[in-house]
Amino acid sequence: MSRRVQSDASVSSAAGSTQGLAAWCTACGHFFFRHRNGLFPIVFGLGILSVRPSLLFGDRLWDRAVIYAGVVVALLGEGVRLLTIGYEYIERGGKNRRVYASRLVQGGVYAHTRNPMYVGNGLIAIGVTLATGSPVAYATFIPFFLFVYWSIVLAEEAYLTTAFGPTYASYCRRVPRFIPSLRGLRRTLSAIRFDWRRAVRKELSTLAGLALGLLALPLWRSYFLDGWDAAVARAPGMFAVLGGVLACYGVAVLMKRNRWVFYHSDG
Repeated sequence: MSRRVQSDASVSSAAGSTQGLAAWCTACGHFFFRHRNGLFPIVFGLGILSVRPSLLFGDRLWDRAVIYAGVVVALLGEGVRLLTIGYEYIERGGKNRRVYASRLVQGGVYAHTRNPMYVGNGLIAIGVTLATGSPVAYATFIPFFLFVYWSIVLAEEAYLTTAFGPTYASYCRRVPRFIPSLRGLRRTLSAIRFDWRRAVRKELSTLAGLALGLLALPLWRSYFLDGWDAAVARAPGMFAVLGGVLACYGVAVLMKRNRWVFYHSDG
């Protein structure tokens, strides 16, 4: 009998610890959701200033392979975001900087993964971090951002469970949390029109930020790996490209504000 009591107590203690950890992660998720727009650029900027790149595996060929792989992963993540927004849009910013949803989105890419935007975000974070070529960044940035997105997902799930009850529970049983189910994907997407105007309009800042980051990282790496003179030699061409990206972004923002191109003729 005493062993059984001890066993039940251990199970209860483990369950309580798990629930406590989940509650703490959910609280972190609410914090990150509320402050993500300002917090994430600051964290990444400070991180870039504090880490140093290295020649990966001591070989330039392998080093370039990892860097290029990072760029591809980051672009894949942005592609997932564009695809998601173009087929089905949700209130990404919540309401008053708090988790909020006026409806439960189940169409488009959301019919195959419950969190496609965070899948995209995670891929971007992993890809950009890989492109730094810094093992220290790999060991710190990637776990940090994955924890951030995981905790935000927990916070959103808690809200959606309360807001939509059995409907959301049924949705969770059908659709995986992260890894997309590809079954029927072509049929799902072919039944919906892809709104490229909305996708680009909503992603302008993310597109510009990602482009600037991926273009600036080679100059940053050049300074630490090849020296000041090499970085200075590459700087004019790199600054010209960065200026072009900023100019295109400025024109796109102007077009967005005046409701040109990125809006349908019916508004």
